[in-house]
Amino acid sequence: MRARIRADAETTGVDLRALEIQVRLHLPRLSRTAIVGWSPDKVYEEIRLPAVVRAAQVEQSAQDAAHQAHASVLLNVEKVRRDLSLSFTDGYRTRLRFGKVRPSVGHLVQSRLHYLHSERADTLLQFGLFLPGATMPLTYVAFSRCDRQYVMEALAGHGLRVEPGRVLVLTRMHGLAGIPANLMSLTVARAVREIRLADAGDYVVTACNPMLGFDGAAFLASGFVPVALSPVAYRYDETGLFQTRRMPGRSVPQLLDTPRNVLMILGVTTAAKRTVRAFDGLITVPRRTHSGGEHVRPRQADLASPEWRARLLGYRRMLEACWSDRTVHPRYQEERVGDGDPRGQCGVTSVWLARELRAGLLLEPAYCYGRLRVGRRDDEDVSHHCWVEIGPSHDPRRLVVDLTGDQSRSVPEPIVLGEHRALADRGLRYEPTTRLGLDELPKDRVWPRFLALDDHLLDGHPLDGRSEARR
Repeated sequence: MRARIRADAETTGVDLRALEIQVRLHLPRLSRTAIVGWSPDKVYEEIRLPAVVRAAQVEQSAQDAAHQAHASVLLNVEKVRRDLSLSFTDGYRTRLRFGKVRPSVGHLVQSRLHYLHSERADTLLQFGLFLPGATMPLTYVAFSRCDRQYVMEALAGHGLRVEPGRVLVLTRMHGLAGIPANLMSLTVARAVREIRLADAGDYVVTACNPMLGFDGAAFLASGFVPVALSPVAYRYDETGLFQTRRMPGRSVPQLLDTPRNVLMILGVTTAAKRTVRAFDGLITVPRRTHSGGEHVRPRQADLASPEWRARLLGYRRMLEACWSDRTVHPRYQEERVGDGDPRGQCGVTSVWLARELRAGLLLEPAYCYGRLRVGRRDDEDVSHHCWVEIGPSHDPRRLVVDLTGDQSRSVPEPIVLGEHRALADRGLRYEPTTRLGLDELPKDRVWPRFLALDDHLLDGHPLDGRSEARR
């Protein structure tokens, strides 16, 4: 159906390759029986609407991004050197800037520009290449901690025994249309150097999906080595649009049996590079192992210990320095609360803490919204409050971590920490009406305010200075 796909791309004004990726991404919604038995026209018609809609959404955002990235400067570029200098046919010269991407910009890339249209809430590091004066990067790479057990088992199959906290996953990779071919590999190389300098990991793992027409050239050029073949979990919402299995909401799994992803690994340190060079062959990840989606075991940590209590207090001090009218809940904006006032800042603070606990300890905390009842007087309660819980909702021993407990006049300390049942016995009754996992939060109304907080944190803190928990 290439002729029809090309015609649709021209009619809707979208990039042909972008539309083809969406067609491939939505094909697994159909069964093999349908694909074999139906005419090509009927097959394409079944997935045409969601593919065109998604490609059109990406194209609209891509035009705005190209303007913000000053991408028109690259029209006459002749060469991009390894030192990131650009030379043009008319003799003009300039240099690209490699740097960290602001969380709010990363949100736009992941949720609007990337073909998956899905933001990773646990993004830990994000980098890009920028033209002078641009706010949007030409290229973008994002990394998260490895939290899937099947990846660790694939590495163990090659004899590699490594802590999950020392393995990063290259989760998102994007380049604007029309950029020089070598910019992506240059971006990955610079990002890996930053990871090494920050001691943020020893290995980087990623996946190449042949179903979508990717050949892995940029990964291979960056030094990645294929190590395993892994199943892919395609899922679709009620309208037929693709969604990742991390995205919240009801979805149906693929019907088509599809090619496996190729898992690839890159050594960050000199010793890790030597280890990777010794890998030979491909491990096959069993489908039952992948479909189970088991998370890696969390790191051992006693959050109730004096050491952790002091660390949490340090988090509170760091975060309150970044609170502003952009991070406060709208109901408090007219009150003009003072610097360091926790009222209305519990949401963004709890999101940050939930992400920090996953990144540092590989925990799966719950972001809770509800009511904090204090004592017997209603005027001491906090009727709209957010905090973090660790443990099942039905477990009275689940741990409550509240970095803004002093919103109540009857709570003298800024941090409340303890088992849910024990806190209730002390007269602090946390009553959640909503519990959300970290992966659900990008769809919540708190997320834009959290991005404003994270932007401020990035502006004021170095790459490796925001968390002791990550070491």
